[in-house]
Amino acid sequence: MFKTNDQPDMPLLQIIGLALAYFITGKLGALLAIPPGYATAIWPPSGIALAGILIYGYRVWPGILLGSFLINGLTLELTNVDAENLWSILIALVISIGASLQAVLGAYWVRRYAGFPNALKREKDVLLFLLYGGLLSALVNSSLSVSTLVAVGRMPVANALSNWSTWWGGDVLGVFIFTPLVLVWMLQADAGWHKRRLAITVPILFMFTLTTTSFFYEAQSSNQRIKLEFEQQTVELKIALETSITNHLNVLRFISDLYASSTEVNREEFRTFVTHSFGTFQGIQALSWNPIIQAPEREAFEKNTRREGYPNFQITERDADKKLGRAGDRPTFVSVLFIEPYNGNESALGYDVYSNNLRHETIDRARDSGDLSMTARITLVQERGKQQGVMSFMPIYRNGQPHQTQKEKHQAISGYAVGVFRVGDMVANALTGLDTKGLSYRLIDQSAPAAEQLLFFSDLQTLSPLELASKTFFGEKISLINYSNLRVGGRFWRFEIVPTQDYFALHRPSNSWLILLAGLVLTSLVGAFSLIGSWRARMLQQLVGERTAELEQQHVIIYSILQEKEQAYARLDLLLNSTAEGIYGIGLDGACTFANRAALIMLGYASQQEVLGKNNHWLFHHSHPDGSSYEINKCPIYNSMFQFLVFL
Repeated sequence: MFKTNDQPDMPLLQIIGLALAYFITGKLGALLAIPPGYATAIWPPSGIALAGILIYGYRVWPGILLGSFLINGLTLELTNVDAENLWSILIALVISIGASLQAVLGAYWVRRYAGFPNALKREKDVLLFLLYGGLLSALVNSSLSVSTLVAVGRMPVANALSNWSTWWGGDVLGVFIFTPLVLVWMLQADAGWHKRRLAITVPILFMFTLTTTSFFYEAQSSNQRIKLEFEQQTVELKIALETSITNHLNVLRFISDLYASSTEVNREEFRTFVTHSFGTFQGIQALSWNPIIQAPEREAFEKNTRREGYPNFQITERDADKKLGRAGDRPTFVSVLFIEPYNGNESALGYDVYSNNLRHETIDRARDSGDLSMTARITLVQERGKQQGVMSFMPIYRNGQPHQTQKEKHQAISGYAVGVFRVGDMVANALTGLDTKGLSYRLIDQSAPAAEQLLFFSDLQTLSPLELASKTFFGEKISLINYSNLRVGGRFWRFEIVPTQDYFALHRPSNSWLILLAGLVLTSLVGAFSLIGSWRARMLQQLVGERTAELEQQHVIIYSILQEKEQAYARLDLLLNSTAEGIYGIGLDGACTFANRAALIMLGYASQQEVLGKNNHWLFHHSHPDGSSYEINKCPIYNSMFQFLVFL
């Protein structure tokens, strides 16, 4: 009778063993993950889980829950429990519940509809096992887990179908491959499985090796293509961004050239010169001329500007409450005198950029280097939105005065051409017309403190780099993230580009899915044939053994009969040759077939070979070797001592 362990004696050990088996095979199965890594081509734990329930009963389902929970990163998540990791733990719990429920339902359906426990020897039983244990039960965890990932925003809706199909296919293949292997090696000897081990194991493992190898190399080829396409794409984006930033900053160099070629530039000339730049470079918030005003010159400077039509003009600064007010007394001011466009930037007119410590350092760096210098990110005075901005200062020295040494530069500096740039608009202007689908990118100022480094980001959430497997099963992962370092205005910027799930969905070729589908079909067929064929082979072997035993028994009987016949012949021969009467046998054709020793003596022959086959008449009417004639009927003992045997 077929038996399983529905009432285990040591359920705790079996639960721990099942959890460990689930975890180990899950780690191996993760090597076949299809980016972005939510599902794998073959998921061995699904087959391990179903076999565990079928062998040990429903009591061991906590082992599946624990193993799935561990494989989904519980240990790592608990090391830093914040809001994001709590969501990760919740997702891991849902996936673990789905895995347990899938195994329990699969075992229930196999028991009910496939008649398990049985040896899975009939076509109907095998097909029902594959249908309910694999194809239908795999719908449980794939549907529940993918729905959860979509609901919490971890998986885009556009990728849900591809991830679901991969998840489902991986679980189905796991059941088709690993459940029969576990059953054939773990069930009791009287279950009809143990003599079929090699017949089932070899073809299934062959299909597993073939499918995984094909899928692995196709995935590697696809990964290399994706990596190459990503690298080429990021090079284009980097060049475009560098070009955009350079073009924006070159506007300040052009202003510097304007002042170098003129003894005096008035407000109208400045406006005319810079106006065309705003239509070309969308990232420019404002362009200004900020002369250096010494303290004794402040009052005259303010009066002259008021006479130009700005009656409320004064040099301003921000107080501790971030409110604009008249600047306090100090030796030097760098005040905004010309600013374009004026509309929308009125509040910046007269603002002393030297009053801010951050800008103070940048201004001094520009003066001492003689080249453009840029601030860290700032909240612009004139910014009404949430976009980050930066200010760039281009030093302008008085015409005709040397400015080679630091001392000469301090003496010759007359002011600064200042550009206020919106970083987001600079990036958008750079990437317009380029393919950025599925890419997340951000701009980082590495020269700034960690909390103030982010200049621009394309996504609201920080994305972790997605990974591709390396060329070997046990090699390191390849992170698809591109870093481009830019030297901008004396600062170090980094442009980071990360592919999202959408990127993989757009660039992943269909070959992987075709291999997975082919593997699913072939594995199911091979699994079914190996289960059915192994049983039939066993039955044929048993039948051959039975018939062989019967033939051997019949051979013994025939041999015994032949032995008895030979013994009878031997006894008869002894009897015939021991009598004094001559006994002679003839066939129907009259030829001699036998003559005993007495008959040979009477006839005058030495051996049977001389008489066998001779005609009866010839034997009894012939000449002796000495030439005399002899007739047996004249022999005196003929009538009393000679007998004839007729052998038919």
